[in-house]
Amino acid sequence: MDIGVVGPGAMGTFMAGLLAKENEVTLLGRRDEDIERVEIVGESELSFRVNFTTRAAELNEAELVVISTKAFDTEEAVEEVASHIPSDCSVLSLQNGLKNEEIISRYVGVERTIGGITSHGVTYLEPGKVKHAGKGETVIGAYPKGRVERVKETAELLSSAGIKTEVTDNILGQIWKKVIVNSGINPVTALLEVKNGLLMEEKEVLDIVEEAVREAAEVARGYTELPVNDPFEETKKVIESTRDNRSSMLQDIDNKKRTEIDQINGAVVEKGDKTGISVPINRTLYGLVKGLEKKYL
Repeated sequence: MDIGVVGPGAMGTFMAGLLAKENEVTLLGRRDEDIERVEIVGESELSFRVNFTTRAAELNEAELVVISTKAFDTEEAVEEVASHIPSDCSVLSLQNGLKNEEIISRYVGVERTIGGITSHGVTYLEPGKVKHAGKGETVIGAYPKGRVERVKETAELLSSAGIKTEVTDNILGQIWKKVIVNSGINPVTALLEVKNGLLMEEKEVLDIVEEAVREAAEVARGYTELPVNDPFEETKKVIESTRDNRSSMLQDIDNKKRTEIDQINGAVVEKGDKTGISVPINRTLYGLVKGLEKKYL
């Protein structure tokens, strides 16, 4: 299959590398990079050739496009890509945040939009090279709900590439679940500058993670049915399975880049304000990470 992957960061590079085992993959970025192959080390060890480009027009034969940019870049990326891809091309989001699928559907229609979440831990090393630091689940579904054949086919494609993927008819619940988990893990690891596993080693730290997660879950229940009974237990599972990973937010802080704090804890604060639910821990974490950003942006 001809596949486009938009965003050559940690997750985009990881997805492109695995998909390139059995497919023709074009990796689209904004800056010229000398990428002829993608190399993955760690939990997965492989190296495959990909086509790297900065021209969205080169996705004109894609049957599937995977969006893996930062959430704040989704609209710009999809707007550029939408005018070049075939009219029957599916577009899959594997990103953080709540609004990516909504944005994608505005440009390509809900019938072609596939929502998705993945909790694989991936660390960016250099252009074209990433470390797979921990395995996690990948779940995709038709947006905003339901089941369609193209989703099943996409799940089979990803699973065949080594990314075990399940299909859900409640993708909004899955997206909220990831926001909830990230609301605890990402800002705390970024502020403390530690790998995920260190969150389990200090009770006071884990207490902060737990409160952030429980606040976010309370907000989420006002918008969707959650696919887990205990989001904090789910968060601890993700921490353990990705204990050697540096969260995406910590990687952004390390590299003095804009983080996705607005799309994670900021989104929880925004939705909590709208429904009258108090989220003091999320509000505090949001403010602290924004303060860190301000030091270098």
